[in-house]
Amino acid sequence: MRKTLQDVASYLKEIMVPGTHEAYSINPAYTNVSDEDRIREGVLAFRAFLVRLYDVLYSKGDVYDNSKKIAHEYENRTTLSVYYPFLHNVRTILMNIGYHGMPVENEQSLACGNTVFSGKLSVTKNLECFRFLADCGICIDGIDINKKKQNLSDIKTIKITYPDNPTMLTGLKVMAMAERDHGTLVNQDVFLRCDYRVLKKDENHVLSIVQDTIKPLSPDVQDFILQLHQRYLDKGLTCVVEIKGFHIYMKYCYKKKVVWGINTSLNNGYHINVKSTKTNEYIDTIKSFSPILQELIAKGYGCGRKREIGHCDGGCRGLPISLDDSVLDIREDIETWFDIELSCLQKK
Repeated sequence: MRKTLQDVASYLKEIMVPGTHEAYSINPAYTNVSDEDRIREGVLAFRAFLVRLYDVLYSKGDVYDNSKKIAHEYENRTTLSVYYPFLHNVRTILMNIGYHGMPVENEQSLACGNTVFSGKLSVTKNLECFRFLADCGICIDGIDINKKKQNLSDIKTIKITYPDNPTMLTGLKVMAMAERDHGTLVNQDVFLRCDYRVLKKDENHVLSIVQDTIKPLSPDVQDFILQLHQRYLDKGLTCVVEIKGFHIYMKYCYKKKVVWGINTSLNNGYHINVKSTKTNEYIDTIKSFSPILQELIAKGYGCGRKREIGHCDGGCRGLPISLDDSVLDIREDIETWFDIELSCLQKK
């Protein structure tokens, strides 16, 4: 079943990085925008603005959800430009405002030129995005956003304000810079997740990313995941985080081999995935596991066609275990499974 634009709005609210009042040091790449205190305050205000934006998107999503393309059943990444073009266009224009806008009037507004418009969009679609942003509390002066026929290239100056909290514009600017100038292949979409951690002067600790990612889960499941996280770091695995297309994937690796991981994505929710390759060496132990795990392991993983299933069954992702409260009933078997799999890898 296709996920709607309203589903996307709910998911993005869920995976946004929690706000913090920590007085973290700001990377000098951003301090030319404003002083550190205002940047931190601005990021919190921008996060609050995004919550507002997602709420408006949720309430009006059926009006703007004009693409009917359906992602592959097992696809984890979400490509906004393909599946949710309206949100993609809003993000593009909002980032243009932040990136190209210059703080004026004691940082109470942003002065922009016509570079805020998307050259790939028609006048109608550009203005549709501006009207949506106006519904979210942004004030646009210098253009009539309700005038259908106009030449956007003739517009020279636009003033952007956010009366509810002007410091939001500072957060908008630094987060747009973070996305465009400092994004990486394995840490994408920092703008719509308001991932303030990329602004930090010091390197982030992976534990905070794990903790932030699993916050929507029940407290008992969170505790279980954090125990697994520490257990396998202590056993010598490394945790590698990849965030691509709003798919958050935390991989626990022995050398370069992924043993297990934690996934969250719009299409597939929260789950553990396991890439065990040594199960033939501990068949007797597997027989003692819960029937659920026995059935999962017997299925195997890898390309469905290569496993003679004849079609894609999501096997290339590994063996999935849903992260709901039912996982607590098999937690001991999971730990035994991971322990013995790692032991076999280490013997090799």
